[in-house]
Amino acid sequence: MHTPVERVSCKGRSNCFACNLRQTMVCADVSLEDLVAFHVPIDDLVYPPGTALFETGERAEAVFCIRHGVMKLVRQDATGNQWIVRVLKKNDVAGLESVFSGVNEHSGIAVSEVHACRIPMAHFKLFIAQHAGLQRRLLETTQQTLREMDAWLSELVNANTPARVRVARLLLRLRVGDGDRIHRFSLKDMGTILGVTPETVSRVISDFLKQDFLMHVGKVASRRHFRGDIAALTRISQEG
Repeated sequence: MHTPVERVSCKGRSNCFACNLRQTMVCADVSLEDLVAFHVPIDDLVYPPGTALFETGERAEAVFCIRHGVMKLVRQDATGNQWIVRVLKKNDVAGLESVFSGVNEHSGIAVSEVHACRIPMAHFKLFIAQHAGLQRRLLETTQQTLREMDAWLSELVNANTPARVRVARLLLRLRVGDGDRIHRFSLKDMGTILGVTPETVSRVISDFLKQDFLMHVGKVASRRHFRGDIAALTRISQEG
């Protein structure tokens, strides 16, 4: 069940000039002068875990530049089963798939607390038309997304690869930056991504914890991350 929208908090208008992520965001090639007009209608929002930033089939109202946290893109098939098709983290842009279709192709759900800049779709499309640098960056982002989807299918969903290997690969994909922290998904979500049961994921995670390849972070009630032995997880991820 998704968190009610009214619990989403607004920290005010986004300040593109003071953003320390600007050079890695989609608008990196846009001059500061042009950003004067661009950043005016952009809200800086905080979404609690479980909140839907957007829902499948609804009109696409905005794109979201993720500044903090992690979210999942969920697709529902004809039988009602839900599949997690991609995970987005800091510096990623959610909603690009719907820029020209006008309809959300996935549901975007916050897994941890997500801080995101919400850019109205009409404003974003107008800015694309006016700036060649942004067009080039969007093509690069699209190519990167296609590579990610190919890797997702071949590395995580391939049933011929042992579950232990695929869990290690997924944990590495959930890594926070270049450190040893790893976003913690529920056993059900991890099983949905990998196409295995939550019990299978639980056994692998328990094994990793016993071998100190993973360690808990924080109090039980508020655990949002693991600490990982990145070298060990990388070694396991290459076994397949």
